[in-house]
Amino acid sequence: MIVQHLNWIAVLVSGLAYFALGAIWFNQKVFGTMWMKAHNISAPTAEDKKQMPKMMIGTFVLCIIGAMVTGYFVYALNSMTWMTGAKIGLIGACGFGGVAIAMNYMYTKKPVSIIIVDSLYHVVGFIICGIILSVWR
Repeated sequence: MIVQHLNWIAVLVSGLAYFALGAIWFNQKVFGTMWMKAHNISAPTAEDKKQMPKMMIGTFVLCIIGAMVTGYFVYALNSMTWMTGAKIGLIGACGFGGVAIAMNYMYTKKPVSIIIVDSLYHVVGFIICGIILSVWR
C-alpha cells in the first residue's frame, strides 16, 4: 500500500506550505480584494470572524489531503527530482483542479480573471507540494 510509504513529515510540511501560500495569495495586497469582489463577498462581519478558525482548520485539513494525493502520485511515479515533482503538481492541478474550477465558474458566470486567480493558486500549491514530496523522500 502506497500510503505506508509516504513521508508523513513531508506531507505535513507540503500541506502547511500550500496553506501558507493561501494566506499570501488571498491577502488584501495580492489577490484578496479582487477575489472578494469577483465572488461578491463583503467584509467579514463579527459572526463571520467567529467562524474563521473552523474554516481555517478545514482548509488546512484539505491542504493536507491534497498533499497526500500528490504524495501518492510522486511515489507511484517514482519521482525523485524537483522538476518531476513540479510536473506532477502541474499536471494534477491543471488536469483536475483547474478544469473543475473553470467548469463550475463558467456556470456561475464568474469572470475569467477569477477563474485564473483561483486556479493558479491551486496550480502553484500543488507544484510546491510535488517539489517538496519529490526531493524529501
